[in-house]
Amino acid sequence: MYIAKKRTRRGTRYFLRQSVGRRGALKSRHLFDLGGNPADYLVYPDDGCAFYVHEDLCDRLLELGVDPDNDELERVFFPFLDPETQRVIQAFSHDHLTAGAKQELRRSVNQAEKGAFHIFDRRRMHYLRFAAMDQTHIRAAPAKIYRDLLDKSRDEIEQYFMEKENILTAREKKIYPYVIFNVADAFPGQLPHRYPETLPREQVDECFLEAVCRLNADAGFWADLGCTDGLNEYLIRYVCWFFDNEFSQGAYLEEWIREWMDRRRTFQAPPAKNRMEKDEAVAVMGISAHAFSGYTVKTLTRQYRRMARRHHPDHGGDHEGFIRLNRAFETLLARLRSGIR
Repeated sequence: MYIAKKRTRRGTRYFLRQSVGRRGALKSRHLFDLGGNPADYLVYPDDGCAFYVHEDLCDRLLELGVDPDNDELERVFFPFLDPETQRVIQAFSHDHLTAGAKQELRRSVNQAEKGAFHIFDRRRMHYLRFAAMDQTHIRAAPAKIYRDLLDKSRDEIEQYFMEKENILTAREKKIYPYVIFNVADAFPGQLPHRYPETLPREQVDECFLEAVCRLNADAGFWADLGCTDGLNEYLIRYVCWFFDNEFSQGAYLEEWIREWMDRRRTFQAPPAKNRMEKDEAVAVMGISAHAFSGYTVKTLTRQYRRMARRHHPDHGGDHEGFIRLNRAFETLLARLRSGIR
């Protein structure tokens, strides 16, 4: 079972429906008109967090041959529970996943891996999960992300997406229809998949409307609901979003400028420290150029420590001399590490 939402001139109304198998296909079956607020059918018997669905609704379901399962009713009406009851039930559900629920989860994943989902549903789910504009590799997405679409009629699937799309921002309500109707494929190259704002607006609008019309006339897609003379009510919001919003301007130009600068930016090493020439450095370190050719980092460090004890200001040396010793050591150490004798 699921609760369907429909906007009318008098406001939003809710209907309890069920996806049932008929002639090898899933169809939507109307069960009960819940009016403008499904929460009116929830009863809280005491001050705790317990609740049950009103008896009138349960009796109506029994008359229709539907045995109301408490767990299923809890799932269906969960969004309409008061926040505190939601919090308690959610915490309990997370901590106490039954063996049956785990088995059902595994079953749904296995079914999803075998299932053939319509490409329009795949694009929508892919964007809502990953927010990816470029869906070139959509077929490589894990099948388990589509498991929520299993055992659902077309009407229930559309109601599912209506709920999930509430997370979209105002900016995404332009990009989302562009992506799910695959408008980018009507243009050559990779640029349309990343920067739709660079394309001719009239051509983009035309390609979008053509894609909408193709889906609207797809009898196989609307098998549960049937095609209509006009635009299907489940597609209206996409058309409104697309034409009521604009692509983000400037994103392409900003990235192009950044890439242009990066391509032309040359690496400049930081200015080298004021190092000595080799001859001066070996003299300060108290060794000959010939002896230095046989030195290693270890022997050079040992020589530096001997000289440091002698020239350190705390042992009678002068400050400037100690600085020159450090510069000499850094110069020779750099030569050894770079392989230059």
